[in-house]
Amino acid sequence: SASTAASGDEEKKEQKLIDAMFLCDEWKSSKGRLSTFNREFAINLAETTAGSMKIHCYVSNSDDRDREDAEQFGVNLIKARSVPGSADPLECLKFPPSQLPNPHLVIGHGRKLGSPAYSLAQITKSDTAAEDTIEENEKKHKMEIDLCKAADAVVAVGSRLQKKYSRRLLNVEVKVINPGIFGEFSNESKLAVDRSIVKKFNVSVFGRAAFEDLSLKGYDIITNAIGSLGKNFELTFVGSSPGEQRKVEQWFLDNTCINRNQLTIRRYCSEREELKVMFYQSDLVALPSRTEGFGLVALEAISAGVPVLVSGESGIAEALQKVEGGNTVIVGSDEDESEWARRIREMYEESAEEREVNAVKLRENYRNVYSWKAECERFKGLIEKVVENDQKLKIKVDVEHMKLGDHNAYSTASVSALEPAGYQKASTASGTKRKRQSDTDLEDLQPLEKRVLCLVAINYLNTTPPQSMDERNEFLEFLEKTRTCITGVFVGSLVITVKCDSLKSLEELWKEYSCGRLVKMVQDCFVTEKILKDLNLAELKLKTTMDIEEYNAYKLYFLEKDVLRGQL
Repeated sequence: SASTAASGDEEKKEQKLIDAMFLCDEWKSSKGRLSTFNREFAINLAETTAGSMKIHCYVSNSDDRDREDAEQFGVNLIKARSVPGSADPLECLKFPPSQLPNPHLVIGHGRKLGSPAYSLAQITKSDTAAEDTIEENEKKHKMEIDLCKAADAVVAVGSRLQKKYSRRLLNVEVKVINPGIFGEFSNESKLAVDRSIVKKFNVSVFGRAAFEDLSLKGYDIITNAIGSLGKNFELTFVGSSPGEQRKVEQWFLDNTCINRNQLTIRRYCSEREELKVMFYQSDLVALPSRTEGFGLVALEAISAGVPVLVSGESGIAEALQKVEGGNTVIVGSDEDESEWARRIREMYEESAEEREVNAVKLRENYRNVYSWKAECERFKGLIEKVVENDQKLKIKVDVEHMKLGDHNAYSTASVSALEPAGYQKASTASGTKRKRQSDTDLEDLQPLEKRVLCLVAINYLNTTPPQSMDERNEFLEFLEKTRTCITGVFVGSLVITVKCDSLKSLEELWKEYSCGRLVKMVQDCFVTEKILKDLNLAELKLKTTMDIEEYNAYKLYFLEKDVLRGQL
């Protein structure tokens, strides 16, 4: 029926889609920064690749509302099963979901999500804080380098990180993605501070309050700048752990010249709506880092239409240099407290309306230069290249011998009717008659050989006609026992490309080939009464071969991966 045919077409279409799976700690991006980036990236990639890829997000935590929200953007949300006895909330992401046990590739971001991604993955994306002399940060950086080496592709967020990792990853091409405007922050808001009542100028900084990072993030620079400007200026630091506000406050008071009444310490924001409110409560959001891989919080503020000042030693500053008006928010002398104070005072002397107009203009100019669509189109190309170049092994099937039947003619209609686009077509038109040929009539037998292999491919590897169900299943079950899956079929010779999931499965497949069991399986499953009848053949013997050099290369691939795994 028509409905059955349509359903079959949809099923085939689904089978051809590339499954790309993001690893995320959450979907709702309540934590901002990385969560926001992953969410926006997944949403825009799903829109850009609709029809050719299926985008999944494998999350450690979600609810029904999250799944419904993701679905409306074309993203399939999969919640990981918790690991009993584990205190690490991301440990569960190291185990593949039953709903998608074999994605074509996995996208992990940075050290925390890159490590579980490596357990599943084909691709790792890197975005970290810049290198520091602190021993702990050195260890973190080395872990990220090792993850990048083990990945099939490395993508940096922003050109600054691209340069950094290109220097450290020899013979590795580091790609780059520049994130676009975050849609969830860019909606026009009516939230605003009543400037007729609130007179003090508020500068906000956002980040995690790890004490070893406070200086690296330049919080002392911005705090000293605020302290030098006097009582009409105040600083709000958002990023203290629960119960740590007093300790964080004391660090600022001990290490800078700010007065206590100019300083407000707030806990780390865990709700997206609360984060938006904090942005709109600010007159200015600052990113004063001495060094910063990108600076996603600044992009969140730009997306929200909130005025920003960013350090010249940040990835977002490099991106803004290509944006009209971008240079006006970059503080080049990043460690010069007096320069920060001067730039903050300039902002203060503008009216609130002027600051808002300039901030909205900067957002639109940024959007014009860095669009998610363009970035995702390039990333789509990278995904396709990674999947195409993935390590595979070829099983080659040729016709070794065939003998025509006793009848004077045979019909080719059954072959022609089944030939899909992309398969080589035989030289004889559908339904024409041919005289019987001798076994030595090579010129006429060559197109027949192609027809034989084409019909084998169509009947047993591309579709599942009822009459071939048992034979096809038998062959696929045979491959499944060696943990091997078919990734492509090409006709000339019939070339079946297969992918093994481990060194053990590769060696098992080669053993089956070497002892002749694979050869017998191909002959028994593919040469059926239907094939012989359709092509009027009395005999058909197939020749199955595998290349030992390909096998050795595939084996080396697994051995190198095992070495890298041991280093992680």
